[in-house]
Amino acid sequence: MKTISLAKIVLLSTIYLNAQSDVPSSLASGDSIVAHDKAYYTHEKKDVNVEIIYTEDNLPFAKHTASIESPLHKDYQKYFGWTLDETLYVGLTSDYNQIANGFSTQFPNNRQINYVGGTSAVDYFSTKSWLDTLLYHETAHNYQVNVKGSAVSRSLHSIFGNGSVFGSLQLIVPNALQNSFMIEGNAILNESWHGNGGRLYSGRFKAQTILQAEAGNIVAGEVYNSKVEFPYGEIVYIQGGFYNLYLAEKYGLQKVNSYFMENSKYWAFPFFTNYSMEAAVGKDFEDTLEDYSNTYKKLAENFVKLEGEKIASSQFFSSLNNSNEEIFFLTNETGVRVPELVIFDKQTQEVKKSKESFLSGKVLKVDDKYYTQGSHHTSPIRIHQGLFSSNAFIKDGTESKMVQAYLSDGKEVYFDVVSSYSEPQLYVDGVFYDRVNSSVIVDKDDNLYYFKQEGKTRTLYKNRTPLVSLEGFYGLVSDVDSKGGVYFVANSELGSTLYCVKEKRVTRVSKADNIIEARLINDDEVLIAAISDKEYYYVKNSLISVDKKPYETKLFFEDKEYYGPYADIDKAQETQTEVDLSDNYYSFLDMHYSGTNLDIGTTSDSAIIGQLNVNFGDPLSQNSANAFISKDDSNVTIAGVGYTNSQYLLQYSATAYSVVDNDDRNDTRDSGVILGATLPFLKAGYYYGALGTTYFQDYDTANREPLSGTFTLQEFKHFGASMYINYLNMFQVYGVRERDDIIAGGMYKFKHDLPAQFYIGLGAKYSKTDSSTDFGNRGVKMAAYSLFADMDPSTIDMPSLGGSIYMKEAGYGEVSIAKVLNFSAYYFTFPISLQRESIYTKYRYYKVTDFTSVEEEVNEATLGLTFSTVLLNSMVVPVSFEYIYNDSKLVENKKTFRLLLGSSF
Repeated sequence: MKTISLAKIVLLSTIYLNAQSDVPSSLASGDSIVAHDKAYYTHEKKDVNVEIIYTEDNLPFAKHTASIESPLHKDYQKYFGWTLDETLYVGLTSDYNQIANGFSTQFPNNRQINYVGGTSAVDYFSTKSWLDTLLYHETAHNYQVNVKGSAVSRSLHSIFGNGSVFGSLQLIVPNALQNSFMIEGNAILNESWHGNGGRLYSGRFKAQTILQAEAGNIVAGEVYNSKVEFPYGEIVYIQGGFYNLYLAEKYGLQKVNSYFMENSKYWAFPFFTNYSMEAAVGKDFEDTLEDYSNTYKKLAENFVKLEGEKIASSQFFSSLNNSNEEIFFLTNETGVRVPELVIFDKQTQEVKKSKESFLSGKVLKVDDKYYTQGSHHTSPIRIHQGLFSSNAFIKDGTESKMVQAYLSDGKEVYFDVVSSYSEPQLYVDGVFYDRVNSSVIVDKDDNLYYFKQEGKTRTLYKNRTPLVSLEGFYGLVSDVDSKGGVYFVANSELGSTLYCVKEKRVTRVSKADNIIEARLINDDEVLIAAISDKEYYYVKNSLISVDKKPYETKLFFEDKEYYGPYADIDKAQETQTEVDLSDNYYSFLDMHYSGTNLDIGTTSDSAIIGQLNVNFGDPLSQNSANAFISKDDSNVTIAGVGYTNSQYLLQYSATAYSVVDNDDRNDTRDSGVILGATLPFLKAGYYYGALGTTYFQDYDTANREPLSGTFTLQEFKHFGASMYINYLNMFQVYGVRERDDIIAGGMYKFKHDLPAQFYIGLGAKYSKTDSSTDFGNRGVKMAAYSLFADMDPSTIDMPSLGGSIYMKEAGYGEVSIAKVLNFSAYYFTFPISLQRESIYTKYRYYKVTDFTSVEEEVNEATLGLTFSTVLLNSMVVPVSFEYIYNDSKLVENKKTFRLLLGSSF
């Protein structure tokens, strides 16, 4: 089997390949913002080495950010025991990127990117300001990962920047390999002590933690691995957050945050979690985790779970909604298939369920059609929030609107996404109504109900009239009965429950502590969404009345001197902050040195190979460049430079190289170029389409230089935690000019899920050349892999081939089936855990014709087993074992066994 050379991988890492992945992401791989974004500007906070990047629309939010940065960094420097060793770039993205998220990374720069779409999660985060939550949370990540506790890491950083030495070993940035349970859990802790609320104030998440503790799931092996079991990714945020809260209350905030300094001292192997925790707080991780679990398990003794007639269940939660006649919501009972739209008829109490490919979100009914609140690409250059149909297309007129409801005359009640970077700005029929801090419901008489937050006081409003106030950050409106009683969900002592306010008197109307949301069936009955240790479930209940008010969650740090010193920035100070539009952000000119990667290895005959890659990039990832020198397993040494641009709709790249040492071979090229470009013309709904071209002058042979063009169109769906694609319908045609030859062909893929986690696939590919001879490696290339390492989309892969061969024409048809198994085994100290596995089989029929017009029919059968492993608690690495039988004389061995790092189904 021919080895793909290291140098080719280095070269190709600088360009966009035209082969489209089965999974088109919301943003192209490595991109931070959409193409053709708005103009950006910059402001430096030199006292804390921060540069803020923002648009004109975000100028008020940039001023607010600038006023926060200095006190925030001075506090974090104190409580993390570290000063950032590189400039922190804080990106406030434009409203072309309406995503309810943010991220922090050390690569290519020490940066954080904060998106504008927080209104879709207003009830989830239990905070006043979405922007402040991002700043507190993501900046904590910057400190956690940037810290370098050893002289070795600091010395290497002075030479290599935040690059890498010897591949995946993060000798310079050890905490880049730190587990998400500590990374995210600690950021949840640090988002919560600034007087802005946080997820630790949420009764919903306290209930989740109690239930997980009671079920025995808060043990090191279970929480400290990447899992695909309920509650999925929330484990690291929520159970990790409450664990860090437990530690901070017992040992102090500074000691808990010092864990990252202690862990980074293990620069060669930063996985000694027990030792790092013991150095930080005096007790190791496993023991403190057990203490934490037992504390919450004890709370379960008095915890009341919702009981009643269950009408549905789900592995993922989407909010309830209702009309006068119905209650409707989305569920995903298996967690791996298309969601179901559940419709509950209030009058007949009948339940209807239908499988619909909706984006996850709250369901709204408009003109007898159902939509969900969501965030999705509406074009190749825009990500909008709005209402989306079941095929993920946005409803016209709802772009940039988080629609809450419609009045009886059809007027929209919505949050304006563009102006809601900090707090939701409520509009009614295009006119500003109020600043609010929860989702909004509208009763049959067109009255609006919502919560507003001032400090720690949360007030329920009817229109602009306050009804009742509670102390805390958690509370959402549920419904209104025929007598004017307003129902809302808020904290109980042990979790989250349902209350009613009527004539200024508040009563508790359910005994349960695990309520997430509720909608009235009538004045006496309610449909409640609740959480258990294994799922979300939906129950009909009768209402009760207990004279009990919402519980005030008071966290220990509210009595500390550091609590909330800048929760509400002085408006005069904010106005005086010199943030303006005088400094333009030019992404090409704003590329900064982002680190050097050094990799060294040996071949089977002990020859030394390796690469040195010096990288540059801008903080918004619109431009990147590199300079490299590399020696691969063919003993050829090359050096060159590369550049990639994803700033515009046409994404392109260029690499130029020169052969420094050809090992006395006479068939190599002296120098060459690699060019690539992609032009996406469709990115909306579940559809993607693109044109692409590449030109590759292969250094390994002086002759081969394919110039290719591709046209790709696909429909793609993936739901929940499915191991494989739920639906794919992909078509690609291509043409390749290889020297004086023309190769043309096409490829088709179809995949679909079936019940019981079976998956089927069909595929075909065909290529033909007009060349009459194979002299000089001409014609249709067949190889063991079709990895586009030679930039030739016409390559036909035959996994059992030992090398490369060239044909006049070649093609295949394929059928495949897989069954996912769900045996899992999670360990804490053992380095490998198991998420799940699949067994699959494939059959391919090939027909190939050589240059003497001799045809051959080939049958190839594959039996495979894939293990989705978790390496060192964090890195998910699929490992596949395959047995292949091929009856062709083209292959050296008819029976082949192979090991793959990845999945080949």
